[in-house]
Amino acid sequence: MFKQKRQWWWVIGTCIALSGVALVRLLAPEYPPGALRLAIKIGGYTLVIIGLFSLPLAMQKDDE
Repeated sequence: MFKQKRQWWWVIGTCIALSGVALVRLLAPEYPPGALRLAIKIGGYTLVIIGLFSLPLAMQKDDE
């Protein structure tokens, strides 16, 4: 059961991190320099960090 949960953590963490990369690399350059572009980049980098920090949850050992 826990192994299946770990697989979901891998999928969720990877999707979150990749969505942050998409924000920073694809969406932010479309906007002119300013506060909105900066906010999109900050949000994207935050998503990348959250995604990467959720991956260790997938690597935890079983307690059973």
